[in-house]
Order: sequence, then structure tokens, then C-alpha cells
Amino acid sequence: RGVMEKCSFCVQRIQASKATAKRHGRKLRDGEIQPACVQSCPAEAITFGDSADGKSSVSQRGLDPRHYHVLAELNAKPSVGYLAKVRNTTD
Repeated sequence: RGVMEKCSFCVQRIQASKATAKRHGRKLRDGEIQPACVQSCPAEAITFGDSADGKSSVSQRGLDPRHYHVLAELNAKPSVGYLAKVRNTTD
């Protein structure tokens, strides 16, 4: 199941990484696939990886207490998660 729809250039990057790993007889490593959006984001706000791997950076961000899914209360089960912005407010 894909995390998000990718442009055709990124699909080529993903397929090339998969082919390289297969040629070397190993699984893909965490962070080995770098879509253009991930590579070009200076704030490192986008993470791409295997959410089924408990050690991956995507899984670790999912464990952050700020992590949430949009429309989760409607049982929509989206694949994209977000981290809430921390605001210093006084009530």
C-alpha cells in the first residue's frame, strides 16, 4: 500500500532503488529511497519509508505524542500522518 501518490520521476527513483537492492540480494534500507520532495525539503518535514518496520524513521515519528491523522475520528484510515505544531500559549 502506497503512502502517497508520487510523480513519475519519483516512481522511477523508487523502482531504481528496489532494483539495486534486489541485485545485491538484500532488502531496502531505511532512507535508501529519497523522493524529490524529501530530498529538497530543508526542514526535513517529509519522511518516506516503511511504516511496517518498527525501526524506520516513519515508524518512530508515528510514535511521537504529537502524531495524528486527519479525519481519524471518522475511521478514514489515511496513510499520511502529521505532527502537531507546538504552540506556547498562555490561557
